[in-house]
Amino acid sequence: MKLRIKLLTLLASATMMVTLAGAQAPVATVDPQAHGNLASAQQSIIEAFNFISSAQQANNDQLGGHAGRAKDLLRQANDEISAAAAVADSHQDGGIGGPPPNSAAPAPAAPPPPPPNLSGNWTIYAYNTNQPGSSLKQIQISQIGNIISGTFHGPHQHGKLQGWVSGNHVEFSTDTNDVLTFRGQITATGMSGMYGFHGQTAPWTAERTN
Repeated sequence: MKLRIKLLTLLASATMMVTLAGAQAPVATVDPQAHGNLASAQQSIIEAFNFISSAQQANNDQLGGHAGRAKDLLRQANDEISAAAAVADSHQDGGIGGPPPNSAAPAPAAPPPPPPNLSGNWTIYAYNTNQPGSSLKQIQISQIGNIISGTFHGPHQHGKLQGWVSGNHVEFSTDTNDVLTFRGQITATGMSGMYGFHGQTAPWTAERTN
């Protein structure tokens, strides 16, 4: 009787091992470099499958068939993740839902036009900020890219100037005892705008003299 019980126990254990071995475990098929989230989900499924297998062994596979069904569902989920990665790859390779494989590449965006070149000598006609009347000022501009520099000569002071150009907007300030800041627009005939001095502003225009 004891021998029969021992043989039945060995047979049950062997049957359980064959069942576990026959259950194909899910494998990683998704490239983590291409689809990081899907690859992480697949790794979680594989870990869950292995934990369930360990639970089956610890309980002599006496889990009412629920563990086996859970493993079947995990295998299905793993296959769906593989299919999702394949669909994503087909989009990137011009497959279903993507551009035709031989479609022409979009034309590169045109570079922005270069800023207007203000290099040269200019005469500024500026209204006075603190009294009636106007005055003439002379500037010489050198330009590199969007940056301008040069010299300023006014009725009462002279020095260097520096500023910048952005599209058709120009702004520069004088390096003088009383700093003057000129802001305005570049037009087909010159420049015009407003300049500031001691918190007061007045209009100005400028024309090339060379």
